[in-house]
Amino acid sequence: MSAARPPLSVCIVTFERPGFIRRCLESLARAVSDDVEVVVVDASAESASAMVAEVRPSAVYVHDRSVGGWMTRARNMALRHVHGDVISFLDDDVVVSPGWQAALLDTFADPTVAAVAGRTRNGQPDEERYEHPVGRLLPDGSLTEGFASLTAGVINVDHGIGANMSFRRAVLARLGGFRDDYPGTAMREDTDIYLRVRRLGERAVFSPDAVVDHLPAPHVKGRRFDTRYKLYARRNHMVLLARDSGIRSRTLRRWVRREYAAVGDAPGVLRKMRRWGVTTVGIAWGAGAMLRQARWSPMDPSRDDATGRALREALG
Repeated sequence: MSAARPPLSVCIVTFERPGFIRRCLESLARAVSDDVEVVVVDASAESASAMVAEVRPSAVYVHDRSVGGWMTRARNMALRHVHGDVISFLDDDVVVSPGWQAALLDTFADPTVAAVAGRTRNGQPDEERYEHPVGRLLPDGSLTEGFASLTAGVINVDHGIGANMSFRRAVLARLGGFRDDYPGTAMREDTDIYLRVRRLGERAVFSPDAVVDHLPAPHVKGRRFDTRYKLYARRNHMVLLARDSGIRSRTLRRWVRREYAAVGDAPGVLRKMRRWGVTTVGIAWGAGAMLRQARWSPMDPSRDDATGRALREALG
């Protein structure tokens, strides 16, 4: 007789941050039941299998250096090892709050829900209040956030946050997993999969009671890093919009106009010139990428390449 499928699988991808993965696993040990499956995909140079086994003896630990620098490839690797009907992804620098599992599974008890974005607190003043609709793709191609806000119950969203996101296994199988070609910091890979869920005609929601605290490591700072981040942000956002709406869509054109209009918001002539340059290079880079990776019309949300077919088979 085959083993019963656990109700929930939790996937964590990590890279050279053993202290953070330990903290995350310790919070899971306090917050979730013993039948929750935990899968850790680690691209670090050194294996942390002993530490993972110490904190969560039942965890599946996958040490694969080939996925280093590619978060979505690591997420797809995790999908090859999960068995739950609900599959969650947590960043390694979050701490899971008690009640997260119950709130998450209560939200999925509604059969119309295919994807859940959980509340991700950042420890910022007044972050529980957000003046815009949470998690929306606007007609001008911009995105609202608000994933730390405390809404009055579960609400519909267009997209979620990668630090605390969950999906039905069957939906991930239909999609063929994550698209794994968003470079840099993989910005927009989380938005991408939520928009693909929505393009399947499925429902995505924000659950304010499925809470984690995001306690990140210090980020590299400086003009060189900031410029690269902004370039990748524009490049990846253009590809995202072109895939979701099509290269010839009004949404994409509105977003480009919006980005150039924002140049005027920079203080001083030099900063305006710098922002104009970063905007122009990022959009040119994104235009070249979307011509290779998107279509004139919206793309099919389901992957049909070798990786997509393999993940579809693995997920059943």
